[in-house]
This record gives sequence, structure tokens and C-alpha cells, in this order.
Amino acid sequence: MARSYRQPRRFNSFTMFLLLMFAAAGYWMWVFFPAYWDAWTVDHMMREGVSLLYQANSLAEPDRSQEMRKILKKIRADAVRLAHITDPGFDVSLELDPPNVTVTAAYNVVVRHPFGNFSTTLHMKRVEKANIKRVSWD
Repeated sequence: MARSYRQPRRFNSFTMFLLLMFAAAGYWMWVFFPAYWDAWTVDHMMREGVSLLYQANSLAEPDRSQEMRKILKKIRADAVRLAHITDPGFDVSLELDPPNVTVTAAYNVVVRHPFGNFSTTLHMKRVEKANIKRVSWD
């Protein structure tokens, strides 16, 4: 005895779920992705700054401290310029724990939603750690 199986409908609850997931992913890409792209730019600025801190670590005091302050100001200025950071509380800090250094950038991004009068605040805290110990090649 042969059984007849019913073909699934072309538009069912699973299809609706997939369409909603694609719509949600597209909305996230449209609204939130630019803020995360700018955060990756801040990460890049911090990596460049850490390499400059490695070079400045070989200087004697007080030149070393002055150079490190200049590097932090440069990281902040480049991040504001290239990552379009408008948060007035944007801060770049440095923590020295020889032989390691930690550079932290903390800021908020307000994302305005295109539908309605809604906004979301993203709290960004970017951290870059590195070892700045001098290498002796002898």
C-alpha cells in the first residue's frame, strides 16, 4: 500500500522565521555596524600607539613621560578624526605595569534608529595590551 505524502507549502512558519532573521541581520548591519567599524579603527590607532610606546620606553626620564603623553594625545586625536567619535567624555588612558603596557579607550556611541524617535547608547571600551620590555640581542 503506497502512502501519499503532502508536499510542504512554499511559505510556512520556517520561511517566515528565516525572513525575519534576514531582516534583523540587515537592520543590524545598516544601523549598528558603522559604530563597530569605527571601534575597529580605534583598535588600529591603539595598536599603532602601543608600538610607539615600545619605542618611547627606551628613553630616559623625563623625556619618556613626555613622549608617552604625546603618544596618548596622538592616539586620541587620530581616533576622533578617523573614527568620527563625538563623545565629549572620550578618554584614552595608559597603565604601565613593567614590562607590560595597557592602553584603554572608553567612549559612548549614540545610535539613532531610523524608525521612530529611538536611540541606543553603545558603551565602547577598547583595550590593547603589549609587552614593551627591551630585547637584548647580545
